[in-house]
Amino acid sequence: MANTPATPTLTDDSDALAQALDAILQPLGGRTALAAQSFAGEKASIRLRADEVFPAASLAKLPIAIELVRRIDLGQFARDERFDTSDEPRAGGGGVLDYLNPATALTLDDLCTLMLIVSDNTAANFLLGLLGMGEINETMSRLKLTHTHLARRFMDMEARAAHRDNVTTAGEMLTLLTLIRGGALPGGRRIAEMLANQQLFDELADWLPPAAQLAHKSGSLDDTFADAGLLSGPGGACACAYVILTTDQGNIPAARAAICRAVRALYDAWCAG
Repeated sequence: MANTPATPTLTDDSDALAQALDAILQPLGGRTALAAQSFAGEKASIRLRADEVFPAASLAKLPIAIELVRRIDLGQFARDERFDTSDEPRAGGGGVLDYLNPATALTLDDLCTLMLIVSDNTAANFLLGLLGMGEINETMSRLKLTHTHLARRFMDMEARAAHRDNVTTAGEMLTLLTLIRGGALPGGRRIAEMLANQQLFDELADWLPPAAQLAHKSGSLDDTFADAGLLSGPGGACACAYVILTTDQGNIPAARAAICRAVRALYDAWCAG
C-alpha cells in the first residue's frame, strides 16, 4: 500500500526540514513514519505519520531492556546475577548465543548487552520469558505508550504470519528515547551506553561525520527496516532523538539508504552546530 500524502506536524522553523525528510521517505512506497525531537534551542520537533502503528522488529527489544533495568532498580534482580540459558531454544538470526557453549552462564547485564548491541534474538527471548510479556506491556501502558505492545517471541514467524506481531509507533518510540536520554528511567544511562555500541547497520555511521555521536537500535524483518537513536554533534552539543520506521518494503537496501540520508539531514540541521 503506497503512502498517502502527509501533512507534517511542524514546529518553529522545521517546515523545510520536514518536507525534505518526507521527500526522502515517500519514494520508498509502502508505509513510512518519522518522529524527531531537537533538544537544543527552541526544541523543534517533526512528526510524519508518527501515530501510525508499525511492526516494531528489533526495536521491541528496547521495552525489554527498560523493564529489565526497572526490575533491577526495584531489587528484584541484580545486574551481575548469572543465568543458565541452556534450555532456551536458539532462535537464530546470527546472535552470539547461537554459537556460544549452551552451558555458559551469563549475567543479566551480558544478556541485555547482547540483545541491544548485536540484536541477539535468543538473549531477547530469554529475557522476555524471565520478565514476562504481560509485565513489559503493563510498564509500557503505565508510561502511556498504549500502541507499543509485545505479542510474540523473536523469530516466531508462525506468529507473525498469523498477524500477531510486536508493534510500536514512531511517536511512542521517540518518547522512550527521550525518557532514556533525560534520565527519567532507572538504568537509562546504561541502556544508552549499550545503544552507543550497536554493531549492526554500520553504514549509518559511515554517513555521519567522525565527530558525530550516535546511540541507536535498528530492526529488520523481511519487509521492514527501522532505526531509532540519539544523535549529537561534537562534544555532545545540539543533541536530538529520532525514530524512522518503514514497512511493506520491496527493497530493503533502498530503505536502509533512505534512513541513512534522513539521519544525516537531521544531523546537518540540528547537530552540526
